[in-house]
Amino acid sequence: MKVVYDCSVQQMHTNITRIFFAGLLLFISFLQTNSHAQQNSSPPTSTPNYSFTSQIRYRGELDGRFFDNNAKPLFINMLRAQIGAKIIANDDISAFIQIQHSQNFGENNESAWNGTLDGSAKNLSFRQAYLLWNNAALENLSLKLGRMSFSTNSERIIGALDWHNIGRMYDGAVLSYGKVDEVRLRGFGFLLGTNELLMTAGTAQSPQALTGFDITLPQQDNLNIYLYHDRKNSQQQSNTAFQGETNPFRRYTAGVHAQNFFKENNIEYEAEFAYQFGEKDNAGTNTSNSIKAMMGAAYIGYKNKESSIGIGFDYFTGENAGTIDTYERFNHITFTIHKFYGYMDFFPFTVLQNNGIRSAPAIFNSGLISPYIRATYKPNEKTSLYFSGHYFQAEQELFTSTEKFGNSLGIECDFVFDYKISPQLTAQLGTSVFMPGESLKSSNKSVPTRNLGEDLSYWAYSMLTFTL
Repeated sequence: MKVVYDCSVQQMHTNITRIFFAGLLLFISFLQTNSHAQQNSSPPTSTPNYSFTSQIRYRGELDGRFFDNNAKPLFINMLRAQIGAKIIANDDISAFIQIQHSQNFGENNESAWNGTLDGSAKNLSFRQAYLLWNNAALENLSLKLGRMSFSTNSERIIGALDWHNIGRMYDGAVLSYGKVDEVRLRGFGFLLGTNELLMTAGTAQSPQALTGFDITLPQQDNLNIYLYHDRKNSQQQSNTAFQGETNPFRRYTAGVHAQNFFKENNIEYEAEFAYQFGEKDNAGTNTSNSIKAMMGAAYIGYKNKESSIGIGFDYFTGENAGTIDTYERFNHITFTIHKFYGYMDFFPFTVLQNNGIRSAPAIFNSGLISPYIRATYKPNEKTSLYFSGHYFQAEQELFTSTEKFGNSLGIECDFVFDYKISPQLTAQLGTSVFMPGESLKSSNKSVPTRNLGEDLSYWAYSMLTFTL
């Protein structure tokens, strides 16, 4: 049944974010007043301490994600340089500033980022610039305020996306309370603007609010219960900022993440479940439909100092063509793609076209079912080998307006060789192959203008990272 959406509900959701930031400002004002009141009894502060960080990272990519062995692959050279400074005023107050320059070789136009991911961002910007205040008026209460790299749990929902040549930046504040080995509470609120980068975004992005609250319990290495809220207020806002969400929405994501390692028998496991609910407006009407989507993941494996091996399972829902009053596609919000669903980044969005040269498979809204195997081996302190194999199946059948193709997507294998040349310099080589399933082959052929074939797809990279 379709629901008539009352604009007062939208106003209520807007007010939630306004109240959060207004309350944060009042809280900061209280802390400042309390701090001034204690200055007369506090000992003089010591001379600030400084430390510096830097990174230069080069990555060259060979991109053959066309499913056509006759197609000429793309060659991309990317460079990222970072320099950061940490200023420690005293035991409780510090600040961190990080400047970053990102570019392709021969690429100097700040208004046209032409990299493999087509992200829209200025080449030179502040990657991070924040104030950290520990024991802010209350013991074990900390405030982090400014622009920061931020992530939650394994980054399946909210991530820093450091693999990308630019990365993701969050502008806002984080309040946390509690000790590391005890119950910890955390609340955060961010306003994400034009420099907020989603992996597949190719145009300037409109502001979006992201707020959340979580509780971390000490029973495991990580046991985190969370509730996040994000929204899109306007039909005019760019849908590329919202993973293809064209219409306005108000969405909540509730979930739990658990991770543990048993040293006595070298067994590790990780599990996460999230459920999304809320409302999404229908185009051209005053009605809205319910959001009902879910994501689940589990992994169990064996790990020692030299090696690890394990099996896992990933699942998230897609749009059901037979349901007209509910949106079932799980939205990963601002997660770190590249960590979970294969290094070739076909899922959950599929790679987008590169300046019109490469098109994407038509599997954007179909969801995913993926068992996988993962293994690492470290023959010595400098060398590391990684392998993963994924079997992909769509949660909902692939189809067009006139044809159905089934659920079979294919198999991907990823290989990575990592070598530590020196304490500061690391080299990494990686290659991936994707063997398309019958459903993906058929859907690639169904639209000739997509220029995708039925052959094996490939991608490889080499990377040098200097860190100091």
